[in-house]
Amino acid sequence: MLDAMRFVLALWVTIGHYEVFPIFAWVDPTTRVGRFLTHAWSSTVFGTPAVIVFFVISGFCIHLPYRGAAKLEVGRYYLRRYTRILIPVVGAVCVYKFVGMRVRFWGEHSILWESPLWSLLCEEIYYAVYPLLRRMRRVMSWERAVMAAFVVSVAVAATQRHALSWHSFGPLGTAAILLPVWLLGCLLAEQANGLPAMTTPAQSIVGVGVSLRATLSPTGRIWMWRFAAWFASWVAEMLHFKGGVPVTQTMAWFGLLAYFWVKNEIAYSKTHAPSRLLAWAGLWSYSLYLVHAPATGIWGWLRVPNPGPYLVWCGVIGSSLLGAYLFYWVVERPSHRFARWIGATRVRREIVAGWLPAGEKASTV
Repeated sequence: MLDAMRFVLALWVTIGHYEVFPIFAWVDPTTRVGRFLTHAWSSTVFGTPAVIVFFVISGFCIHLPYRGAAKLEVGRYYLRRYTRILIPVVGAVCVYKFVGMRVRFWGEHSILWESPLWSLLCEEIYYAVYPLLRRMRRVMSWERAVMAAFVVSVAVAATQRHALSWHSFGPLGTAAILLPVWLLGCLLAEQANGLPAMTTPAQSIVGVGVSLRATLSPTGRIWMWRFAAWFASWVAEMLHFKGGVPVTQTMAWFGLLAYFWVKNEIAYSKTHAPSRLLAWAGLWSYSLYLVHAPATGIWGWLRVPNPGPYLVWCGVIGSSLLGAYLFYWVVERPSHRFARWIGATRVRREIVAGWLPAGEKASTV
């Protein structure tokens, strides 16, 4: 289930960075109707909220093997995490440089901020402090930790209420703003086994703290949550570009909805298997997230005569998928195997079977 979600999210980010399928390419954008149609359609995909859902999934995957009384071998944990993440990152930076992108590691135009690597930098910070956060359970619950993190998030975000990007806050400030989202994933890992399966139409909707009786089928209800996530991302986009409320002020709160969405996806997956195609694609979704932008260059190298906007879109997105899949086999998959070899644990396979991506326990994007 998580594999399938991760691929959809990575593809959503890919499309958001390029453009939505141009179904209105035939419309004249200089007319009032044409301008409305093209602008409205282009706003249906917004990549930043998809990254926020990744943070929830990341916290879930990291904490699941270490929940409860499970032993955390700190040295092995660090070695495995940074092997798992940093080798593909180094490979991605090499790809950026190969296709001609200017690679700077420091300053305003750092590759760490002007690429998908900005979210990975935040995750590296979370990985670093996770053993300490886990120890906090001795003095407070995960629920209280999440509430405290939200207080810090609001305070940090309030220091620059009109900041349009995460650049203004830097790595530590951005990580502080989005920490509660990541902790919600840890909280979800603690709750996973106790979640009831989404079965009969009369069951209360998972995650809603009121007695709300669902009249829809499980499939209808999960699509309701998916629509709610999309609609909230669209609202955040409109607030950012039209309402003067930037994503730096809204994404932590979007993380709450992301938490409930992922929670319901888990409940749904207990009785409904995900698409095998999406689950397979999810295995290399991290590669898609890392190299989707430079991989679009494959289409340009082919020097295909312009076949029209529809085929160009398919060619560009297809190039991203192909490039990501090749990157997975050359860089990411070997790093997975190396990390698993380093981080072999005593956690039984059945504890995490069904929750973590196939072939990679406790992985994250």
